[in-house]
Amino acid sequence: MQTPNLEETKLVDTIFSIFKDITRRKILSMLLEINRTADEITKELGISRPAVEKHLKLMLDIGLIERRAETYPTMKYFYSIPEPGKELISNLYDDIETFVSSMRDEYTRRLDQEEQKFILGMSSKERYDAIKVVHEKILKKYMF
Repeated sequence: MQTPNLEETKLVDTIFSIFKDITRRKILSMLLEINRTADEITKELGISRPAVEKHLKLMLDIGLIERRAETYPTMKYFYSIPEPGKELISNLYDDIETFVSSMRDEYTRRLDQEEQKFILGMSSKERYDAIKVVHEKILKKYMF
C-alpha cells in the first residue's frame, strides 16, 4: 500500500468523519432507501434545516451524494447516492460485519483456549478468571 499524498489523506479523513457522525449515517441510510429533499430529511431527523444542509454539503463536496433539481411544480432539490457511493457504503458495512464476526470468533476461541488450560491445570483459577472478565467484556461489545 502506497503512502497517500496530502490530498488523498484529506479525502480519507473526510470520508471517516462522515461515517463517524451518526446524523450523517442516518442521512445516508435514508438516501439508500429513496431520493429525498432537504426538507424531508430535516423533518425525519428533527434537526434544523441549516444543520441538514451542512451535512449534505460535506457529502456533496466529495461526491458521496449528488443533487438534482426538479422544477415542477416548484423548484426542489433531490439528494441521492450515486452507484460508487452505494458500493462504498455496502463494502464498508460488509467489512465491518466481517471484522465483528472475526473478533467475536477470535475472543471466543481465546476464552475457550484459556478455559482448557485451566481445566488441564496449566493455568491458575485467578489467571483464568481475570482473562475471562476481560474477554467477556470485549465479547459483549461485539454482541448485537
